[in-house]
Amino acid sequence: MESAGNSGDLQQYILQDKQPVICEDETAWRTFINNGNNLLVAQDLAGKFKVITVFLGFNYGSAEQPKFFQTTCLGVTSEKRPDYAATWEQAMLRHKGAIQCGELLTKFEAEQTAGIDRSWEFIDCHVIPGELRFILKSEAEALRVMPEDKTYWKRRGRMIIFCFDVD
Repeated sequence: MESAGNSGDLQQYILQDKQPVICEDETAWRTFINNGNNLLVAQDLAGKFKVITVFLGFNYGSAEQPKFFQTTCLGVTSEKRPDYAATWEQAMLRHKGAIQCGELLTKFEAEQTAGIDRSWEFIDCHVIPGELRFILKSEAEALRVMPEDKTYWKRRGRMIIFCFDVD
């Protein structure tokens, strides 16, 4: 079996205590994979979106940067690609972040419908553990677009940051 990430890691994996473990028994691996409950990590509604995180059963990444889990946001009209994670914990952080983004996007759309314009363009975007960073054209633009509810948001100069892991 060749992984879609073309990493050269041709191993098959199952989960044991939320940890990916190599499974050399083809029958055991197929039995594990064919049970959807083994693959579904989390599934939640996020406003008008649905966020699903699954265990893949193979390494979509590389030995140095494994990708065993995939988080997808359904209902997005753009060409949004899924997010990948190496560990259960990282996958749950990405899942939680996707839920918060979906809820905020749903609220944003409702505000636009009501005539409230909070739209903005960013120059670049970076994802780091626990944060989604947007670099805007200017600090003035960053100040203008900061949400009133700053529970998940902070600003540093012309960068606004969405924090996944805030409770």
